Amino acid sequence: MAHRARRALAWLVVMAGLLAGLGSGPLVCAASPLAYTLVIMPTGDAAIDQAIRDASQLAGLRERAPVGPFALLARAESDAVRFDTVLRSFGYYDGRIQIRIAGRAIDDPTLFPVLEDRPAGSPVKVAVNIASGPLYRLGIVRLDGPVPADVRAAFNLKSGDPARAAAVLAAGEAVLQALREDGFALAQVPPPDALVDHDTRRMDVVYLAEPGPRVTLGSITINGLTRLREDYVRRRLDLQPGEPFSPARLEAARRDLLADGVLAWARLTPGTVPDAEGRLPLTLDVAERPLRVVRLAGAFSSDEGTTGSAAWTHRNLFGGAEQLTLRADLGQVTEGGPQAASYLVNGSLRIPDRWLRDLALRLDLGAVNESLEAYDREAVTAGAVLERRFSEQLSGSAGLAFERSRVTQEDDPRDYRLLSLPLTLTYDTTDDPLNPRRGLRLTAQAAPTQHLGQELARDGPGFVRGRLAGSAYLDLGDLLAWAHAGPSSSRIGSGQSVLAGRLVLGSILGAVADQVPPDWRFYAGGGGSVRGYPFQSIGPRTPSGTPAGGDGLFEASLEWRRRFGANWGLAMFLDAGAVSATGTPDADGLAVGLGLGVRYHTPIGPVRADIATPLNPHQGDSPLQLYIGIGQAF
Repeated sequence: MAHRARRALAWLVVMAGLLAGLGSGPLVCAASPLAYTLVIMPTGDAAIDQAIRDASQLAGLRERAPVGPFALLARAESDAVRFDTVLRSFGYYDGRIQIRIAGRAIDDPTLFPVLEDRPAGSPVKVAVNIASGPLYRLGIVRLDGPVPADVRAAFNLKSGDPARAAAVLAAGEAVLQALREDGFALAQVPPPDALVDHDTRRMDVVYLAEPGPRVTLGSITINGLTRLREDYVRRRLDLQPGEPFSPARLEAARRDLLADGVLAWARLTPGTVPDAEGRLPLTLDVAERPLRVVRLAGAFSSDEGTTGSAAWTHRNLFGGAEQLTLRADLGQVTEGGPQAASYLVNGSLRIPDRWLRDLALRLDLGAVNESLEAYDREAVTAGAVLERRFSEQLSGSAGLAFERSRVTQEDDPRDYRLLSLPLTLTYDTTDDPLNPRRGLRLTAQAAPTQHLGQELARDGPGFVRGRLAGSAYLDLGDLLAWAHAGPSSSRIGSGQSVLAGRLVLGSILGAVADQVPPDWRFYAGGGGSVRGYPFQSIGPRTPSGTPAGGDGLFEASLEWRRRFGANWGLAMFLDAGAVSATGTPDADGLAVGLGLGVRYHTPIGPVRADIATPLNPHQGDSPLQLYIGIGQAF
């Protein structure tokens, strides 16, 4: 005769908590701590084995929370319940769990005296054996309630599927999200009735959905503004009364509001009752970030010496998220003495939503003085740039820039006046700007440039400088998840092991390298390029042996990053690059560097220390180069 268990809501909730890594704290016992070893025999299913290890207090608290004999027994009994819950969450409702301590079952009345009499310093052996038993499957699966047909398609449970708790709970959540996206803002999908039949090894699941009325957006109440103008906030949200309710639309609006960086956080909360017109009011709570911020940064490399940077930013100059930034960089502080130091000062004003939403105007003014091995340069620059964000991942810019400079190479000073049209297109799906673990970043740049005045007759009408850079990041834990559960799995890796790659191509069209100002040519080598080689050292040379720069660029990097512990990490990398003065670089001029790095992860990004060696050095190159900075190399 079939035996039906009572409603299984309780164990569904418990299983979801266990699989999310929730656990109770350590038990406290006044007895002397008892050391123990732990062996958990594999079940044959890697996912179950991992879930068991994650749920086990015997494993998780073994080193950081020593216990006495009584507490050890309590911990083992708690694990037996936890392991049974893990098995049930994977669809195994008739598993057998055996935990033995010092060769005895945990319910053996002689075990406690044995543990009390254990010699100090002699660890006791704890062994866990788990037999999962037969897999239970879904029997009746049903979604009741007045649910539209297109939403009903989100209910993907099928009779005969494994009776896994995660899949059962996910089906109800999928229906709830689909209802809300369809305008049913007040929909409810309570936990299901789940009944287990141990004779047939089946579980019946019945959901009852309560969609409620379909509603549209109503009025928006804004709380928390101090200096920021309300009209800016409403323009950034771009939510109109009467438009269909959609959680995805609300979240996109919230992210758009945060994109300009003037707010610390924003919370958009729908009301619980429609207004008189049947519309759902919204409440926006915000907190503004501090108006002014100072940023300091520094780096060291054995080829360039010490560099420092300071920036002051006003985040909300006139109340519409206008951002004024004043920046000063000082480089080569120790390399070559004060007379060889380089500096850059720059002021930038960014005005968001200047004429259109997501269209920003940026005005720049700067001065630079740099003394490098390749050239010396003094310049004043000015520019105006329009920045357009097309989507969360895609953005572009176009501007007009003027530069007046004096550049000295091979003791030959030349004056330049250049007018350029810088164009940039960026696609970025990475998850972290300073420490990406997954995603893709592509940047295409082109700068048609015109000589003005005397330079027009000497160097020709102008040139176009183009550069294409791409980097990709793969969490190797994702591959393991996909290999186990397939490409459709929502499980993602932990970011502990990341493979990163970078490729850069550059070309100058319309002029030969000698007709292009030295500071506009391509160079390679150094911490942001090919590590192991001195800064700008790769490529053509002048008659005196200093870097000449070129009109063709190739760079590539491959880096494996491994994090361990709470804050530390290691990296292994291989960099390669070439510069040509006759067009596309070839393999003959390829320089390759190999190295190792250490990372210390902080809340503002990893502190990086890399040491690299050139595999085919130029004469006079150091066998090792050291680089220290904040953020990953790419």
